[in-house]
Amino acid sequence: MILHTFILVLLAEMADKTQLMMMALTNRYKTRSVVWGMIFGVTIISAFSVLAGNLIGNLIPMDWIKLCAAVLFLIFGMVNLFPAKEENGTSLHLSMPIVSVALTFLLAELGDKTQLATVAMAADHSDELLSVFLGASGGLIGANLIGILAGKLILSRLNENIVKIFSSFIFFLFGSLRIFEVFPATPLILWLYSAVLIVIAYFCYEKSRSALS
Repeated sequence: MILHTFILVLLAEMADKTQLMMMALTNRYKTRSVVWGMIFGVTIISAFSVLAGNLIGNLIPMDWIKLCAAVLFLIFGMVNLFPAKEENGTSLHLSMPIVSVALTFLLAELGDKTQLATVAMAADHSDELLSVFLGASGGLIGANLIGILAGKLILSRLNENIVKIFSSFIFFLFGSLRIFEVFPATPLILWLYSAVLIVIAYFCYEKSRSALS
């Protein structure tokens, strides 16, 4: 059951938005912070999915979760356009990036196909919850480690400005998708929203460049 769940979750997570976000976060934080934050997020979401997956949607409306995720993703997209502060390696300074990454992971995974797959596996195999938990956690960690390593390898070879824009685009894209999942919009609203977002992002980017010069 561990291997079965591991393969199912690993394949479901490949090229998923969470994997792309972990890739983008390697531009903002040190790799070890992203890895530890991801692992903490995986542990929490897997435990929720196995032990209380069906209660999450009942206790917290999914629309609220999507909106919280959308706001967080848009904020990350804007913040990502500014120069990253150096982490000095102390546990105090290291904790906040880890918390930020873990929170991003949790909000991205809630209601996602991999979480729902884990809930379904736990429901079908209630006598093997530990195996489902271990398999799901291993699959998520494996897939997102690939994303983190790919992000570090690919982004390190690109121009810094291209990396900033690409990373922020990922957060803007998925944040916007979540908003419009909750509030379906007309084409006109989509165009206006996109224009406002681009203008705000442009000013953030220009301010970032002026701060560096």
